[in-house]
Amino acid sequence: MTIYIAFTHFLADFLNSFFKPLGPYFIEKYGIDSRTFTSSIALIGAFSSIVQIFFGLYFDRKKRDGLYVVLLVFLEIIIISLTGFVNGFYLLIMMIFLMRLTNSAFHPIGASFAGRHNKGNHVALFSVFGALGAAVGPVVITLFMKNYEFSKVYIIAIISFMILLIPASKIWKYEKKEVSEKTIPKLKDTMVLLPVFLLVATRGFIMNIFHTFVPIFVNLKGSSMVMGGVILSIGLIAGMFTNYFGAYLREKSGIKVINLIGFLGMGVFGLLFYFSENDFLRILSFMSFDIFGFLTMSANLVEAQVLMPKNKSFASSIAMGFSWSIGGFIASGYSAIFGNNVPFVIFSVSIISIVVAFLFPILKYKK
Repeated sequence: MTIYIAFTHFLADFLNSFFKPLGPYFIEKYGIDSRTFTSSIALIGAFSSIVQIFFGLYFDRKKRDGLYVVLLVFLEIIIISLTGFVNGFYLLIMMIFLMRLTNSAFHPIGASFAGRHNKGNHVALFSVFGALGAAVGPVVITLFMKNYEFSKVYIIAIISFMILLIPASKIWKYEKKEVSEKTIPKLKDTMVLLPVFLLVATRGFIMNIFHTFVPIFVNLKGSSMVMGGVILSIGLIAGMFTNYFGAYLREKSGIKVINLIGFLGMGVFGLLFYFSENDFLRILSFMSFDIFGFLTMSANLVEAQVLMPKNKSFASSIAMGFSWSIGGFIASGYSAIFGNNVPFVIFSVSIISIVVAFLFPILKYKK
């Protein structure tokens, strides 16, 4: 069933990825500036993801994982189809928030489902399919917008529903054998996740900023909105391979080595992206940025589940949504302050990543 739960992750993140590459479209349509859009997206991501910890606690005590997974992806399909009929910026923000909230609820139960046999490669496969969905989404939606109005996005929703029926028929009856006995783990038990939390939150800040500002940066350099979506997708597709490889490399080299390489690579190639003079070099640079960024994703998720084996949904929510939400809050504040100076944002965050690469190896992991 691992391949089927992984495919639902593809659909969930595919639909959730539509909004960032359409930044230039929404900015023009609603007459807003880049700072308003980027800080709103970052804040939405932060608020919706921070509650993922509560979803994790809730789903740890529920048995019908398969049913919940199917229902959450179906809800995303409904939300994206309704978003096409929205005509105001504030209504758009509300729909994006609902989409992100549903997507946040999906991740801890989906990751727990994938990790039910305590195999890192299963969790990595789940994560890879999500990255693939997030990579394909920007290309699909920007190409779709070349031929149709956004109001016709329900066409994609209908196709997504038809595809969902395939994995749904295989997993909706699944029930986990053991549920958590504790509603909320003790604070001293959760402290083992502190290094994972700090690292993922920082990575979330850096990648949130890049993935939000890159389409705008490219557009400012004279490239089309489609090129912005293509650059995002190529980076995400390349990153999904290192996402899987990172979980394997963790077992061979340890989590500290993975995080050192990941943050250093993001910083170096972030700077190369900033200084690139054409789309080809920007594609190569951003692709490399995502390769190193995603190297740490599955590795830290597996690390969290290993540290708290009896609370996999909770541990997954810390390693994904909660940590990303804190990074999102930081990204929102950073965007609100510096968002109208897009080149500075790209440059400064790259420097931050390099500095972080040499600071975080001092963190101690407790088994």
